[in-house]
Amino acid sequence: MRRLTLLLAGGAVWLFLAAIPVLADNGPHVQDLNNGTAGINADTCAGCHRAHTAAAEPLLIPGMSPSCLVCHGASGAGATTDVVDGIQYTAMDHSAVAGALRGGGFVQARIGSGAATRYSYSTPIAFGRGFTGIIPVASTGAPVTSAHMNADGSAWGPSVAWGNGPESATIYPGPAVSITCTTCHNPHGNGKYRILIPVPAPTVAPGASFVPAAAAANVTDASPVPSGETRNYTNPPAQYLSQLAADTNPRDYWRYCAPTWNSCSGATRGEKPNGLNASTFATQISAWCAACHTRYLAGGGSAETPSSDALYTYRHTTTVFPQCTQCHVSHGSNAQMTGWNSTHVSYPNADGTGGTYAPFNATASTDSRLLKVDNRGTCQMCHDPTGTITTVGVTSPTAAP
Repeated sequence: MRRLTLLLAGGAVWLFLAAIPVLADNGPHVQDLNNGTAGINADTCAGCHRAHTAAAEPLLIPGMSPSCLVCHGASGAGATTDVVDGIQYTAMDHSAVAGALRGGGFVQARIGSGAATRYSYSTPIAFGRGFTGIIPVASTGAPVTSAHMNADGSAWGPSVAWGNGPESATIYPGPAVSITCTTCHNPHGNGKYRILIPVPAPTVAPGASFVPAAAAANVTDASPVPSGETRNYTNPPAQYLSQLAADTNPRDYWRYCAPTWNSCSGATRGEKPNGLNASTFATQISAWCAACHTRYLAGGGSAETPSSDALYTYRHTTTVFPQCTQCHVSHGSNAQMTGWNSTHVSYPNADGTGGTYAPFNATASTDSRLLKVDNRGTCQMCHDPTGTITTVGVTSPTAAP
């Protein structure tokens, strides 16, 4: 039913629009086109807005999320990226699939969450043994088990913005909010990575209080796209779609080392999409996620050093490495939570109003929390709590098709 709603919404939108011309990478979401730098003759406004006959605020032809799906939906033909099914096409006519989107999808995703593997290796410096691993890309999509929002624009709950707010002496997980595409992205362009808004602005439930991070979180964008190229938003480290055919790196959702799978020195460890600096990106993207999840950001030693927060007392480090996107996707995951412990993860009852919360419970849930591996296999991608895994070296696996 959700998928049918999406298709109907996309179809209805086209009733309002004439044929949209083929656009270069980033389409109308280019800062210079919309801020007057390139001259006061922008054509991009008419792609989404009507001055006197708009159907939704603020002067949008359709609603907010349906506007985005005109191009980025399953039946959209104005972009190569389909955020509904979590795939990127080689052309805007959707003639061929280029690969699976890094962030997954809102309705379907292609994360090989049940086929994750790891290899142990000796680190190049005195850290002993480490792990590098792969989460393959599935050949077909599967329904998501968690997503950041409903892609059709309907309310998502509202759901709890886990970890939002100042450190609390009470068991308060965060406020109830609803989000749309523009909660996180600036549709007009802002020169930031993935046009991310430095301070996200969700819709907050009545009586709740959302507390954004004290400082804006800016994520540096990759270099501009050359004329005739289209940026690669899929898993290999290639910067442009034209480079994918020659890219022999594994199609990998874990992306522990970049650009090559088995190069794990300090300079190459960590994701660096589209050629970004790995350490800079890791620091910036975690700070950006913490603009909403303000109580999640934690440095080294935070697993053994308590905070003053009654709920988020001990926390896994999220600064520098690993960053938030090491373990989680941004849009939606199809990872399966079928194990008893994984389906009974304790969390406090939450009504989103900032009131007093009941003690921890163990409510059964198949929500994958945007994780990339089935159950809590994410932990074993890096950790060996038994101390029994021996170093086997690193053998580069065969790249997935």
